[in-house]
Amino acid sequence: MKDYINAAVRTVVFGMIAASAGTAAFLFAVVAAFLWTQQRYDTIIATGVVGGMFLLVAVIALIALAISRRRAARAERQAAEAASNAPSWLADPALILAAVQVVRTVGLGKLIPLALAGVAAFGAAGLMGGRKTGDRKTQSRETKHAA
Repeated sequence: MKDYINAAVRTVVFGMIAASAGTAAFLFAVVAAFLWTQQRYDTIIATGVVGGMFLLVAVIALIALAISRRRAARAERQAAEAASNAPSWLADPALILAAVQVVRTVGLGKLIPLALAGVAAFGAAGLMGGRKTGDRKTQSRETKHAA
């Protein structure tokens, strides 16, 4: 645990050093671009170039923000769909308590074969009854287009 904390502290410290150095390098690049443009053209044009550089950084940051928000919304939507697909009876404590009482009353040795038979029946029903009439229509359309 101590090694994990030390690694986390080192990561934060070195990350802060890298961020500070990157910021300083960017600011020196802006100053250099300003001075070069001022010597070559004029002070007003140099100011416009520096403003354009900051505008470019702001646009890139906004694009990155929009992309990360879209990804977060997509992940949140997928999590909500996964939660809504979960059966609601699993969250009902009264139903779980009743199931535990049935297992105690009947006995686990007699209940396992019944449970396996029920799972097999539900699986067979899902395989047999899983087709929709709309699927057959699209299949017949695809074979007509293929021919």
